[in-house]
Amino acid sequence: MNRIRRFLFLPNIPDIIYVLIVAFLFRLFLANFGTLQLDQGTFIAWGNSLAVSGFKIFYNNWSDYLPGYLYVLWFLGKINLLVPNLQVILFKLPAILADLATGYLIYKIVGKKKGIFFSLIYLFNAAVFANSSLWGQVDSLTALFSLFSVFIFPISYQLSAISLALGTLIKPQAAFILPAILYLFIKNKKKFFELLIYSISGLLVFIVGFIPFNNSNNLWQFILNRLSVSANQYPYGSVNAFSFWGLFGFWKPDDVTIWIGLGISIILITLITLIIYKKKIINGEYLISAFSLFITFLFLTRMHERHLLPVLAPLLIATATNPVLIITYVGLSLTYTANLSYAYYWITDNFKEIFNPILIKILIIANLSFLGLSIFSIFKKIKLNLRIKLNYLSQKNYFASKDISNKLNKIFLATVLLFSLVTRIYQLNLPKEKYFDEVYHAFTAGLVLHNDPKAWEWWNPHPEGFAYEWTHPPVAKLGMVIGMLAFGENAFGWRIVQAILGTASVFLVYLLARTIFNDKLIGLLSAIVFSLDGLALVMSRIGMNDSYLLFFSLLSIYLFVRDKNLLSSIAFGLAISSKWSAIYSLPILFVSHFVFRKKIKLSYLSFLIFPVIIYIASYGVMFATGHTWDQFVEVQKQMWWYHTNLVAEHPYTSQAWSWPLLLRPIYLYDGGDVNGQVARIYAFGNPIIFWFGLYSIILSVLISAKEKVKKLGFVIFSYLIFFLPWIASPRIMFLYHYLPSIPFLAIAAGYILRRFPKARFYILVSSFLLFIYFYPHWIGLRIPLKLDESYYWFSSWR
Repeated sequence: MNRIRRFLFLPNIPDIIYVLIVAFLFRLFLANFGTLQLDQGTFIAWGNSLAVSGFKIFYNNWSDYLPGYLYVLWFLGKINLLVPNLQVILFKLPAILADLATGYLIYKIVGKKKGIFFSLIYLFNAAVFANSSLWGQVDSLTALFSLFSVFIFPISYQLSAISLALGTLIKPQAAFILPAILYLFIKNKKKFFELLIYSISGLLVFIVGFIPFNNSNNLWQFILNRLSVSANQYPYGSVNAFSFWGLFGFWKPDDVTIWIGLGISIILITLITLIIYKKKIINGEYLISAFSLFITFLFLTRMHERHLLPVLAPLLIATATNPVLIITYVGLSLTYTANLSYAYYWITDNFKEIFNPILIKILIIANLSFLGLSIFSIFKKIKLNLRIKLNYLSQKNYFASKDISNKLNKIFLATVLLFSLVTRIYQLNLPKEKYFDEVYHAFTAGLVLHNDPKAWEWWNPHPEGFAYEWTHPPVAKLGMVIGMLAFGENAFGWRIVQAILGTASVFLVYLLARTIFNDKLIGLLSAIVFSLDGLALVMSRIGMNDSYLLFFSLLSIYLFVRDKNLLSSIAFGLAISSKWSAIYSLPILFVSHFVFRKKIKLSYLSFLIFPVIIYIASYGVMFATGHTWDQFVEVQKQMWWYHTNLVAEHPYTSQAWSWPLLLRPIYLYDGGDVNGQVARIYAFGNPIIFWFGLYSIILSVLISAKEKVKKLGFVIFSYLIFFLPWIASPRIMFLYHYLPSIPFLAIAAGYILRRFPKARFYILVSSFLLFIYFYPHWIGLRIPLKLDESYYWFSSWR
């Protein structure tokens, strides 16, 4: 952090302040996306009503909230009346600030040495910011007040009582940390009188919170009525929550199960609290808080999907002294994010279920397993073993085995490349007709082949079923022309160059990974992982420009890292002349200069010269068919207008944040049903590659931060820079826009497999088996309808 501060000329203030500022700006950026309009609209309506009409008559209309958060909404409503154009960010701001405050508390509790790291893990956890910055809910306030109540207790138990009362006034779930408070009373040997003061203080604050809203003559009856409305609004076992009762289905009446769940929760929490007290476990109060919140989420009825969030902060703090709990923290973060996604689409898309019932049960069982693992690991002293392993893994440059020999490396690499080529060219001529965006790209390439000037003219009406593709630079279309000149004007001809470039990209992944880490085995493992991905396979078998973007971008990065700056600038010129999104390569090149400690050379100026020359030269055929410089300039303007103003709908569009999770693939081709057999081409990734790759990225972040592995950080940065900008894109997007990030996903996976050799067999074999299984679905082979039906694991995959 000190080096970064000096480099950027930043003032010498505590590192945590910079973390909080970045986390705040990151959340402000996200606040414009993913809003659940139902909840946000309700908050805005309540805020405006309170600002105009006051507290007294508010409950004359429907509301299932207790008064705590209504005071916040009243204040926001007042501001909203003055500045109405900022209401989306404005009404998300309290939850965002609560995230930051919780992150700071984690920093204070864990201590400065580890605090920054743990604060980062919390603040940049998708499970956390998805609730506040995207969805727009306020569970982060529950997390903050419950955590603060435990933190402040040794300093002032009166403040703890006030904090807990305020948290409960906002959402009653905050009261579930009472076992941790009782534990602190016993641990700190507080007297009964102090317990009485705590109870009275908290109860008074809780009661006073209702007084301005009281619209009856009986305050006690009013309070009981509001508590009853809040508690009985959703009398179901599980309200879309991946809890124990969700195993039996969502929205099932809880007439009996409410008491069973309460009994299970009381027994488990009591036993765990007693054992933690007896064993005198460090940070026991945070561990009890985490267990209490987690157990009540799992076994109490009437729980929503969002109610798991407050578990994460105390669980992460407990992880500081019990590292094995990181498994539960990561696991719950993933299942919680999945639960949020499920509920979000269920609410916003006409009760659409994006996960099938089997997967939902698997995720619920995973949550129950994480509880069991946590209990077992704490009480069976797995902690010691894990610490040994963590120390073992923290040795810099540690690998469990020596690098692969040159001979074996060449044999395996040749096998991987041959496999990649064969799988890409097998039945490449099918379907024989143009499909998906080939009706733009390959169609226009055919016009370029015949020197038809319409290939460059945006003003011409499109032929029926086709379109003139002038919305991207022409290198990809010129590549297809080369293929058609060599193999004829047929499907194989306009696809073969992409297949070759796709295979070459596998080789570039090997070269780049090997060069970055100076390790042949990492290069080989990365190439294997990339060769087994389905999205990379599909996009190298179609007449589009994505394979050109991928190949030339990787080539430019590889050459730059190898200090071949002139050649790198030429490759970059070809990349930007294939697709404008190649511009994201430039930040990667910039960062690599520092990571690999390159010297500034005169050859850097080639990036100002050759890309421009190559870009203009790529339009040589346009000029040769009689078009002018002014028309060249105008077509660039038209391209810019098209990509920044495109308003279109498509059934298979997807949000960028969903790509790593593989939530929404895209149908490219449907050959119809012939005698019970179908031929379809689906652009989506190998599930093992995508999900293990995402896990590898997360684990790489932890390793890079802990061990200061700059080169691994470079891989993570490269992955993110090709992916994150799409989140802010105004146009419709598809999964294949994620393609340039996948090589770096594969490199991260290759690094992790190198570090953890025991995982290689399981990951690579399962990835290969899934590759064989999905292969017909990726290339359009005719298969029985029953096999085709087995591919749609989730409803969102259809």
